[in-house]
Amino acid sequence: MTAQIANTIGLVANMVGVALVFFYGFPQPSHSEGVGLGLEDGTPLPDGRTVAEYSRDVAAQKDRYLFRSKAGLSLMAIGFTLQLCGTWLPTN
Repeated sequence: MTAQIANTIGLVANMVGVALVFFYGFPQPSHSEGVGLGLEDGTPLPDGRTVAEYSRDVAAQKDRYLFRSKAGLSLMAIGFTLQLCGTWLPTN
């Protein structure tokens, strides 16, 4: 692998990683305050789903966002590593 190829692949990985992190963000802690009303799992919501179905959907979406944000961060790390390696490879 030449320095130019390593740098190019690293730049592309960085750009894709930054785009993923921009859209899906890093996981943040919850800063909720106060007390909410509790509903039972079988309580129907206005959109037709029950509380249990809504909770399951929210958990799945949270998992997707977490995976994509970690993938973006990983791509940025891989891109940085490739660019760093590219500075040490001979330019042929």
